[in-house]
Amino acid sequence: MSVSRRTLLRAAAAAPAAVAVSAAVAMPAAGTPAAPRVPGRLPTPGDWKALAASLDGAVELPGTTAYDQARRLVDPRFDTVAPPAVARCAGRADVAEVIRFARRFGVPVVPRGGGHSYVGASTSRTAVVLDLRGLRAIGYDPGSRTARIGGGAKLIDVYDELDGHGVSIPSGSCGTVGIGGVTLGGGVGMAASAYGLTCDAVTAAEVVTADGRHRTVHAGREPDLFWALRGGGGGQVGVVTAWRMRTYPATTVGTFVLTYPWSDAARVAAGWQARLSGAPDETWSACQFATDAEGRLGVRIAGVLLGGAADAEVAEIVRAIGREPETVRLERLPHRTVVHNRSDCDDARDCGPRATELVGSDVFPRILPAGAIAVLLATVERRARDRRPGVAKLKRMTGAQARVPAGATAFPWRDAHTMLQWLVQPAAGDPATVSAAYAWIDAGHRAMARWSAGRYVNYLEPDPAHVPRYYAGNLARLRRIRAAADPDRLFRSPYAV
Repeated sequence: MSVSRRTLLRAAAAAPAAVAVSAAVAMPAAGTPAAPRVPGRLPTPGDWKALAASLDGAVELPGTTAYDQARRLVDPRFDTVAPPAVARCAGRADVAEVIRFARRFGVPVVPRGGGHSYVGASTSRTAVVLDLRGLRAIGYDPGSRTARIGGGAKLIDVYDELDGHGVSIPSGSCGTVGIGGVTLGGGVGMAASAYGLTCDAVTAAEVVTADGRHRTVHAGREPDLFWALRGGGGGQVGVVTAWRMRTYPATTVGTFVLTYPWSDAARVAAGWQARLSGAPDETWSACQFATDAEGRLGVRIAGVLLGGAADAEVAEIVRAIGREPETVRLERLPHRTVVHNRSDCDDARDCGPRATELVGSDVFPRILPAGAIAVLLATVERRARDRRPGVAKLKRMTGAQARVPAGATAFPWRDAHTMLQWLVQPAAGDPATVSAAYAWIDAGHRAMARWSAGRYVNYLEPDPAHVPRYYAGNLARLRRIRAAADPDRLFRSPYAV
């Protein structure tokens, strides 16, 4: 069942503009306070119909093709999860209406942006899914060089729209990921060393909190909420309906890919890490150790240099390693081409098929010594002996992202040197394959525990007991803010603090 209402008056008053907007952040009026819960009464079909009639969007209920499409995440592993309803929101007023409805009936809420959560955190068997993909308007203000980005916009669309103005934002490489999830967790990507994380670009956020009220938060207004929304992870303190972000000039980008034989893996890891201390902010790279389903091992360094050719940086990396690579690929490309290549996208509708990805992470404050590198390589080699695919990818965390004051945002890893992403992309997502992949990732955590400070919240793993490891010293403050913003835990997730 799918029902909706379009009201021109409300649309004119509430719909976000899709064109350039002023840099000033308007303070929205507070919404009507949420009605108290109805004890012991779950929504009836008539209640869901009434909710749908109050929205500019739609409510999808079980038993229809529209519902089956609306509830699907990117990973087919979660296709069996059937929420009681999916509310497709057309604007921030819809978001507030759904939240007030959920409070009235004691139904939890799970926000969904791009649907890329590695643990299926944007769906639920008991919560109404609040689908934000209708909030995708993107505008640019050349006077302030800031962008207003709808909370449900996909990253590839953000890149494309802003590229038309010659600018971009620092963010990740997955084109269909939602801007909300990336930003709420931090946002590590190719511009991080030059311009910081995605959350560092945020100057203001429009958010609907668990009481159903619209708020605009920034450094001078509700600073605790503003702090938590930048790196504290999704599903914590509210639903962001729009972001205001600083941009950077999107000019040409030098790209490079170097490959080495496995026999040079330890030398490559040591040399690449050593080079990070002298690498300019404009360059970012990752050093990857991988095995495929045939047990073949490989080493690759891939990176970019914003605004110029990468030849000189590649020469410095090779000098630090002390070995010539097997292959070298150097290109200088338009910024838009690079973000499309990195995300394997032509547009948001052509970013590859749905697929299973299993991830984990470790954050390292210092350069890994030879002993740690040996342990890391041995972990990958064990996966190769099992003839199963697996990647251990070290990513640069120095540069601009490390110069943000430690307490400025909820993202806790400002003193990190590198982050390790554990990644498995199996051909199938059956339970045995998934279990084996997570067992390997867990073994990697244990092997690297001596050097690891914690984990990155955008690479969530399925055990909620490890949630404190994602936040380090910021956990206590984040818990206080969440308790104040959502005392009844309307935003229900096993991965919330």
